[in-house]
Formats: sequence, structure tokens, C-alpha cells
Amino acid sequence: MIIYIDISNYVETRAHTGIQRVVREFLYRLNTHKYKFDYKVIYYNSKIDKFIIIAENELNKFLYNSKDYTFKDLSNSFAIEDMVKNSIFFDMDGAWNNGLKRNYLYPILKSREIKIYNFIYDLVPIILPQFSHEDTIRNFTNYMFAIYEYSNLVFFDSRSAELDFLKIKSDIQNDRTISTKVVKLGSDVSKQNHKFIEHNLLKTKYILFVGTLEPRKNQELLLKVYESLVNKHSDINLIFIGKAGWNNDKLINKIRTHTLLNKKLFWLENINDDLLIEFYKNAYINVYISSYEGFGLPIAESLSYGNITITSKNSSMYEVGKNFADYIKYNTENELYEIIDLYLDNQELYSAKKEFIKNEYYPYSWDLTYQSIIDVFNNISSDIQINIPKKLQFIFISIDIDNIKRAIAEIDRYIDFVEEYIIITRGDMIDDFKSITSKYNINVVDENEILGEYSKDFSNRDHVSKNWLLRASILKLDNLNKQFIMLDDDNIPLRNISMEHFIKDGKYSAYYFYNLLNWNNFSSDYDLGQHNMKRVLDKDGFELLSYSSHKPQIIDRDIFSEVVDKYFDIGLDMAIDEWSIYFNYAISKYPFLFNKIKFDTLNWPGNVSDWNLEYIPEEYNFENYYSSLYEKDFKNIKSIDKKIKIKNRQQKPYLINQELYKVSSKKYYNYNMIHGVLEFNRFNKKIYLSNIPYFIEAKQGSWIKLPINYKALVSPNDIVEVGYYINDRRGAFIKLYINDNYNENIFDFGISCESLEVGEHNIFIDVVVNNINIYGKESPYLVKLFVR
Repeated sequence: MIIYIDISNYVETRAHTGIQRVVREFLYRLNTHKYKFDYKVIYYNSKIDKFIIIAENELNKFLYNSKDYTFKDLSNSFAIEDMVKNSIFFDMDGAWNNGLKRNYLYPILKSREIKIYNFIYDLVPIILPQFSHEDTIRNFTNYMFAIYEYSNLVFFDSRSAELDFLKIKSDIQNDRTISTKVVKLGSDVSKQNHKFIEHNLLKTKYILFVGTLEPRKNQELLLKVYESLVNKHSDINLIFIGKAGWNNDKLINKIRTHTLLNKKLFWLENINDDLLIEFYKNAYINVYISSYEGFGLPIAESLSYGNITITSKNSSMYEVGKNFADYIKYNTENELYEIIDLYLDNQELYSAKKEFIKNEYYPYSWDLTYQSIIDVFNNISSDIQINIPKKLQFIFISIDIDNIKRAIAEIDRYIDFVEEYIIITRGDMIDDFKSITSKYNINVVDENEILGEYSKDFSNRDHVSKNWLLRASILKLDNLNKQFIMLDDDNIPLRNISMEHFIKDGKYSAYYFYNLLNWNNFSSDYDLGQHNMKRVLDKDGFELLSYSSHKPQIIDRDIFSEVVDKYFDIGLDMAIDEWSIYFNYAISKYPFLFNKIKFDTLNWPGNVSDWNLEYIPEEYNFENYYSSLYEKDFKNIKSIDKKIKIKNRQQKPYLINQELYKVSSKKYYNYNMIHGVLEFNRFNKKIYLSNIPYFIEAKQGSWIKLPINYKALVSPNDIVEVGYYINDRRGAFIKLYINDNYNENIFDFGISCESLEVGEHNIFIDVVVNNINIYGKESPYLVKLFVR
């Protein structure tokens, strides 16, 4: 198998932007290893209408001196029609600007049975066309249509870019199955053969902004805030590093004519990578508040040097900065001014945050980026293939006889491709489970037989850890098939389910329900398992979706075996979620075998107020059975349509809240209506809350779940709660996750509107430390709540 890697745009433009950095870092490493496949790095020569294969020695010279290098060997060329059949054509460069248009090239490649792989970094020309030239919009749009029509696999540098891609795909009603994979980009700044140049600004105290000066980057907001900050903090400078971008004459003119230029305000247009590293290393605070990014490399680069990093919270920003960056969620002056001012005023907090970043932040490396792509190409040649079976084993873990009877009865009714049921249960329940009747064979297994040595202390483990051990032990079953269905005893089908629900278009279906990065709950073992999964998967550069969708899912035995080999011991030490560890690993390694699909489970969550609804099913094929629901809202309800109607009614106020929030967010931005930082300080316990608006609008009968950042300088054993008082009454308080002297996270601040009257209410935010209120009802921090 041959992989053709086209870098025509890089060769033609000799650009040095983020895309070319990815291409360069990938090819550096590609040229120094051996693989299961052959590859050819190529560029298109329009004069001879052929591709040129770049020789290895010339490729290295070009990568190290792309600006000036001239290719000498043009003899190794071939026509488009000469590409080897059944190969892969990999577009990872800025191909939309190439002279050889993809709506012409891709059909020819497809006619030769060549697979097309693409790397998309962002969709700015379509998502935010006001920030792109009209030629770029036209070329990029045509390029994207070619991808939607012909691509087999698309790599993305963020989940955000992937979601943009999928939304556009849905909008244009394209129903082709295209595999996708998110790849984390490295944050190593390449040190090339440039002579280091000392700079006198490195010895000053400065705020740094690295990025092309263009409207999308929002440098103008930082400049405006700085003009206020410098009146209070006269020792702080502001440095912009980046070339002049398109359509930004207003800002450029403002900088060039500014009274502080070259006194307190500095703009460096052309510096080499070595000097850039020094500016990162010596920055007091780094700011990067772009309106949209595919990945946002300056955030990762800044954090990798241990910098306090302030960024906006849109598109991919949080994927890059996680809980290590500070976010101005609504891009308001208040937020930006107060968070910078807080760090300039508070050396203790500044030092604690720097230490937190130093000890906890792990930058992605370019080696990881490279390996994430190469794994896919290597695995294409592996023996793991999908053969569609006629029947599948359904494997339960259960200690609830009523649940398992209900589940089997409904599966018998709606699914006709069951080979057998395998039920893993406690030894004392074997006889009860053997008494269950079904039209399919039932094989009951004593959990101790497959747990082996791990059965000894099994009963002392938490629920999540037990599930991991039992699922991992499924591999010890003698009769385990290549593919099987893994499910819980409360997973109930609601309608006829075909094999296509699990295997479609030659790919496994993987049903997700949440993005692990956005899971802001900490109250249960399940919650901690989600956070553990996030850390474990992220360090390995894998995707971060949660697949514990409370429905049956298809598992590939061989891939599952790889997962267990890699993560079994980790699962012994911490709670991890078997569903998410399997699917994120599998899709990261074998994306061409999977199709990621939004979940379709009724009553997950059981109560709509349990968490913010990130994804809502478009249809319901399974139900997560909660007996408690059938004591209230679902009592005596048998009809699927009636159940769905009840669920839609329950969700309605929360969907209205989402729309109210979108409208309010525009007001927050337009009128600067956000509290900057809320400070709570008593008994040497210091808590800081960010991202709280001046007002909130909500639908009566609902809960508001507002994501809020907290920083806590406390003792590890302190109990810290954040809540509110409303109409002179104590509202809901939530316990923060505290495990160190410095703690920072995001939590969902819950406000109940279930019993509030329609109208205006005063909410006063307070913090309780070890059962002592900081302010109580006299809190100075007011939020207006408008109940609709």
C-alpha cells in the first residue's frame, strides 16, 4: 500500500503558518522511521501536468529551509492516472488554494479505487466568512464540497472543528458515511538553525499576545483593556508578536500612532522561533482571545512554558487550555481587565497558579501528533477487519433479577439476531438467573470464575471499578466471539432493532452522549470515573467523548483485548469507564472502522436537571430503565410515543433556557454585563469565582446549570461549598472538588427555578468554608434572575 502525501501548497507558497508547521513536524518524523506501508511525498507541477515525487534528501533540505530551497530533481514524476490503485491520497496541506482543484482530482482518484484522507484545521471561511477574503471563501467552499463527496477519512485538530464539519454536512443534507478522528497538535516550538538574538524587552514585565494582527484575534480588546490597566500598573508592558494580517487597517493604524508605542506598547512583526521561545519564557501573562480557532497553538505553546494564559472560551480554546488557562467566556472588558488585574495585584495567587501549571499541565508533543496519524496508516495494514455476523452474543453484567428478566423479554421481542445471552453474576444468584426463560439460549457465568485472583477484594471496590474488572474479564470467556454486544440489565429496546444499528456501511457504530471535557460534576464515583477517563485518555492523545450511553454497544474482541492490555492496571488503581476507554482508544487507533453517532437513549439522564444537556437524541431506540420514574411521571405508561412525549415535555423548559442563554450572552458581550472576578477571603481561605453574569433568564419549572470557574487557595481537607441566597432564603449549595492547597476547576452552578414565581429575583452568591459562611445573606455579589 502506498500513501501519497501532497504538499503542493507548501511548496508553492513557502508559508510558515500553523498548517505548514503541522506538515513540517509530521514530515520531519516520517522521514526517519520505517513503516508497514510505502509513502511518497509529492507536489503538483502545473507546467508538466504531473506530480513530482520529492526525494528523501531533498525533502529534508526543504523542511529545514523551505523559504529559499529550490528543488533540483524533477525527473521522478507521474500523471494522476498513474497513481497505484488501492492506495491512499493524503491532503494535509492547505489544498483549497492549489491550482489542481479537488473537485477535479478526487473523482479521478476514486475511479482508481484510491482512498482519500484529509486533514481539516478549521472552517473559518465558512463559519466566519467576514474574516476571510472572498477568493479564500470560494476556494475553500469548493474544496469542502469535494471532501463531503469523496473523502473516506478526515482528521481534525479539535472536536470543535469536527463538530463544525458535521454541522455543515448535516446542513447540506450529505448522508455519506465519513470516518473522522481528532488529533492533538504539538506545542513544541521548533528550534531551527537561527542565531539567537538578545532583546532588551525580555528583561521587562510584559503581557504577551502572539498571533497575526487580524480582526479574528481580538487584539483591539486587549489594547483597550491595557490602556486602563497601565494607569494602575505602570510597570507592565504590552507586546504584540505577529505579522500584519488581512483587513485590519484600523488596529494597525491605532498601534502605529499610539502614544505608548515603543514606550510601553510594542509590536514585533518578524522574530525567529528561538527568540519567540524567550518571549514565551519571560512573559508575565500571555493573552490569546481569538474569536475562533481550529486548535489555538499559541495557547498550548504558552502553557508549555508555564505561563499564566488568558484566552477566550469558544471553538477549540478549552480543548487546548483545559483548566490551566483562564477564560473570558463572554469576551467582555470586565472579564479581561479583572482577571489580569487580579494576577497583577495578588502575588500569592499568581505564584500558586504558575506552580499548578508547572506541576499538572502536560503539553502535547509533535511526536504524539505524528504517532496519532501514523497509527492509523499502520493499522490499515493490520488483520482487524469487519465481517458482518448473522448473530451476536449479548453479554450482561447483573445482580438484579427483575431488571434482567425485563431486558431479556424486550430484547426477545425486538431483536432477532441474538446468538445467546451470557449473564455474569454473583455465585449466590446463579440458580435464580438460570431460571430465566427466553427463546434464545442463556449462559449464566459465576463472576468469580472469570475474575480469578481479583475476586478476593472485589466486593470492597466502588461500582465503577467493579464494572471495569468484570468487563475486562469478559475476555476470559472460552466461547467469546469476534464481535459481541455489551450491555447493562437496564438497557431496554423500544422498537425493532436491526444489525445495521451496530454495523452499517462496513463500520461499527459507536454511540456517545457527552464530551468528557465538559463534564463538570464531581459528586459520585461515576463522576470521578469520567474525570479519570479524561486525564488518562488525554495524556495518550486520544479522543475525549463519553460512550457510557446506557445502551447496548458492539465490541470488537481483538480491539478490546488491546484496550485491556494497555489499561487493565490503571483500572485497578482508579475508577475508569469501560465504555469510554474502549471506544476512544478504538476510534483513535482504527477510525476507518467506526462511525461516531449521537446516542439514542430515553431517560439518560433519568432527571433532565441532573446535568446540562450537551447532546439530545434525535430519536429514541433504547431506554435506560429507572424504576423510580415509573413511580411518578411514567407510572402505568406503556406506549413508546407517550414516553417520548413526557420526556419532550420535561426537556422543553431546559431547551428554552438554552435559547434564553444564547440571547443573554449577546447582551453580556454588548453591554459588558459580566462580573469579572468574585473574591471570597476569610480565615486565610481564598476562593475566586469567574464567568458569572449580572443577570440570568430562565424558564419557570427548571434548573439553571451555569458553568463557573473556581480557584481555591485552601487546605486539602477543607470543605468548600458555593451557593446562593434568594429572596432571603438559602438556595442550593454545591460542594467543590478540593484535593490540594491550590485547586482550579469548572463546576455547574445550579439554581432552582422549579418553585419560583414568574418575575425578578435577587440572587446573592456566597461561599461556605468548613460550615462557615464568608458573607451569608449580606454577600456583595448580586445576580438578577428573571424567571419567564
